Amino acid sequence: MMNGCIFFTVREDLIVTIKNLLNTKKGKFDHIIIEKTGLADPAPVAQTFFVDEDMSELCRLDSIITFIDAKFTVQHLDEEKPEGVENEAHEQVAFADVLVLNKTDLVSEEELENIKTKLKSVNVHAPIIETQYSKVPI
Repeated sequence: MMNGCIFFTVREDLIVTIKNLLNTKKGKFDHIIIEKTGLADPAPVAQTFFVDEDMSELCRLDSIITFIDAKFTVQHLDEEKPEGVENEAHEQVAFADVLVLNKTDLVSEEELENIKTKLKSVNVHAPIIETQYSKVPI
């Protein structure tokens, strides 16, 4: 993709890129993984698969997986934002189908339970997978 990044206004680039990949490499893909880095809102990318008719025929959004840093997630979830500005950490947790709680070795058992309680208060439905070094069983 142009610049290798997907931002709020780059949805059209995402559509063009995926369509080109699927048309030029027909039958070569089982899955396409789109990684949004940092604290970016996943909604615009997720909406891409529902808003564009061709996209919804070519492929489907299987899941939104959010990786969470156990050591620093509470400060991000508790961060006060100016009025009218969304807390991106909350958005990522709220939109997720699966939460991967990484670096669990860097927090105490009590802190881990607190983090999980806080995550469940934002998204009660997403399962939480605890991991270290991002090692997640397939």
